[in-house]
Amino acid sequence: MSYHIYTTDGIVLKRSNFGEANIILYILTRDLGLIIASAQAARLGVSKLRPSLQEYCHSTFSAVKGKNGWKITNAISKQNFFFDVPAFTQKFISQISTILVRMMPGEEMHKEIFEIVSTSFEYAKNISEEEIQNFEILCMFRILYHLGYVSSDDQTQKFLSENSDWSESLNTEIISNKKLLVEKINKGLKESQL
Repeated sequence: MSYHIYTTDGIVLKRSNFGEANIILYILTRDLGLIIASAQAARLGVSKLRPSLQEYCHSTFSAVKGKNGWKITNAISKQNFFFDVPAFTQKFISQISTILVRMMPGEEMHKEIFEIVSTSFEYAKNISEEEIQNFEILCMFRILYHLGYVSSDDQTQKFLSENSDWSESLNTEIISNKKLLVEKINKGLKESQL
């Protein structure tokens, strides 16, 4: 029996080891949503997949879906968002990834969330420590909005008009709307019961 090979961009949000050299990956993909996939022998030093399956790695993945779930057949790394950034940026990336693993519905396409995450992780490479908290609020608000956990109104619509806009002017706007956005985020997280 042959399986269809799906190829899509994705970001490894979490990985865990199982068996002698295998790994389980939580991958936010552009075309398939959040998938949980296994990679056989990927921890071996000779594995060609190993560099592309690190946490927070943005790669092009090829995978098949069998009766026991997704299996990675190939991966080509584009970049790793976690390396060569300050600790406060690493913390931001880690927190967003943890929320996504908890809240994303499995295998439901959310191209807008992939766009938010990939562009915010890229933009975060150059953000200052003073700006990171407001930046995280904006990112979280957009993610929760597209997952249906927060609503928009006249005051917050400006933060949702363009998912890949992380401009300084928008970041500055967060300051005057911070209380409202944090309240909406906290309410959304509480109501999700996750």
